[in-house]
Amino acid sequence: MRFFETKWRIMLAVIAVVAVFGFASSHFLGFNPIVALSELVLSPIKSGFSYIARSAESGMDFIWEMRAYKADNEKLEAENIELKRQNRDIAAYREENLRLEGLLGLQEEYVDRKTVAARVISYSGNNWCEQIEINKGALSGIAEGNVVVTADGVVGRVTEVGADYSTVTTILDRESAVGVLVSRTGGTGLVEGDVELSASLRCKLSFLERDTPLIVGDIIETSGSGGIYPAGLVVGTVTNISADSTGSLNYAVIDPAVDMGRIGEVLVIL
Repeated sequence: MRFFETKWRIMLAVIAVVAVFGFASSHFLGFNPIVALSELVLSPIKSGFSYIARSAESGMDFIWEMRAYKADNEKLEAENIELKRQNRDIAAYREENLRLEGLLGLQEEYVDRKTVAARVISYSGNNWCEQIEINKGALSGIAEGNVVVTADGVVGRVTEVGADYSTVTTILDRESAVGVLVSRTGGTGLVEGDVELSASLRCKLSFLERDTPLIVGDIIETSGSGGIYPAGLVVGTVTNISADSTGSLNYAVIDPAVDMGRIGEVLVIL
């Protein structure tokens, strides 16, 4: 027990001596060596704590900034998606308006005939693009055999009629046949559907009058023969010519004027 008492007395004495020495130094010398020594010892420790604090603060600021950047990026991405959707809608509306304007102009060309505008509602599941369904039928005066066109050219003819719908067989159908002529020369022939060509949305020109010149790029239009299709409707363009060894035409590949895979609205000529 006395050992501990002696130890505490020594410590108190040392502290007292140090305090007196520090006070005397401050009074007579103008600085306290004890404080200076403490500053010297503690300065690296204080600097270390200060660096850690600044680093932690910078880290937190970085985290908050990254969260803000992520939120801004997500907002911009959402706005970009919305703008793209709006642009697609505007383009679709513009395209539809052009088609409707074309149909209106086409109706004005047939002032001597009754016509009905209709919208395509489906394609045939079995013979894609060889048959389409429109949203008008017998209630609108449509009957089998009526010709169906767009502002670009011939689509086909009505082959089945319901009260409020009709089935249209296009010129791509293998059973389809349209009397045509070559606009440049007047030579006549027949445009028919073909099993292989219909897969690439094309048809063929055959039975062209002998010695009728034909070149790639020739425009093919209806001749009016057969009494089904009115004369002067654009059918398509010659894209390839197949001839035998004597140079006689076997058939020519026709690219239809109407994009059969993207028909929106049609005009039915009653």
